Amino acid sequence: MNVQRLFKRPLILAVAALALGISACSSGSSASSAAGGASSTAGASSTAGASTAASGAPELSSITIGALPSADSVTLQIALDKGFFKQQGLTNVKIITETTTNAGTQGLLSHTMDFTSENYVGMFAAEQAVPNLNLRIVADNSQTSPGLYVLLVPKDSPLTSIAQLKGKKVGFPAPGFNFGSMAADIQMKPYNESSADFTTVVLPFSSALTALAAHQVDAIFTTEPFITTSEAAAGDRVLTDLLGGPLAGFPTACWGTNAAFVQKNPKTVAAFQRAMTEATQVAASNSAYVRNELPKWIPTMKPQIANVITLPTYNTTLTLARMQRVASVIEGLGHLPSTFDVKSMFYPPAGSAG
Repeated sequence: MNVQRLFKRPLILAVAALALGISACSSGSSASSAAGGASSTAGASSTAGASTAASGAPELSSITIGALPSADSVTLQIALDKGFFKQQGLTNVKIITETTTNAGTQGLLSHTMDFTSENYVGMFAAEQAVPNLNLRIVADNSQTSPGLYVLLVPKDSPLTSIAQLKGKKVGFPAPGFNFGSMAADIQMKPYNESSADFTTVVLPFSSALTALAAHQVDAIFTTEPFITTSEAAAGDRVLTDLLGGPLAGFPTACWGTNAAFVQKNPKTVAAFQRAMTEATQVAASNSAYVRNELPKWIPTMKPQIANVITLPTYNTTLTLARMQRVASVIEGLGHLPSTFDVKSMFYPPAGSAG
């Protein structure tokens, strides 16, 4: 989004304070601690496959949800403000603000969260790496939109193609294999290059723009609202849409829990699914409402920023095909075995086409 008419450089600092930790950018292969409230989870048996209709009052009226403060997870704010949770008998919803998607993995393991928002890449990496995690994806949330995840370079950069990144320094918000490095590997493949050909510098989104301006890195992987503000205030330019081309419409964020919670609280899970389905339907059909909700969900986001940033595409239906698309890409890059069982993690809302 090029909005140079709107902003001045000082706004970068204000937006940087958001410290978004967007859900699509951190691998779930390692866990970091998450603070906050208690939840009720128990049971050790695995519950896989599609959910069946669960009618009646949920087993729990109070639930705890972990989420990153991002445009992806604004659907949670919508569900709260529209009263969708209360309509489903979930009268007390506690939100734990996560700083990385790894916190969601830890929250489920420590029983301090009942549900968490996470990117599909992180979910699958965590399921593979963490013994007995037994994740269940219970609702879809979003996929990428054109220009939402990019590699950004300074306006005076000599770089004009992703093929020129070999030997350069590139900022990513997480080390190792993650959503961003996966995208770079796919986009660089036609040039017989990969993320291994450049040096990854770990930079949170909130500090990456400063590092780019100081030429401490040659490019950064970033997303909104940082794209909009950096283009307008500093004249930075997009080197490439990292989630375009073969990754266009790639699934990004979803909602998950674990098998033990599903087994003990199937009606609670069904209630959560119905509430989030309604919320994503609102988000998918009313972008103006989404933009109005963003400053509530992310209090440091100014309405003028919320009104112009690129939004994700919100998905209202969880499908096995979309989950398999993500797993197949990761498998093709050698970061998941061919035996990885996506279907065991698939727990869609009742009535889904699957």
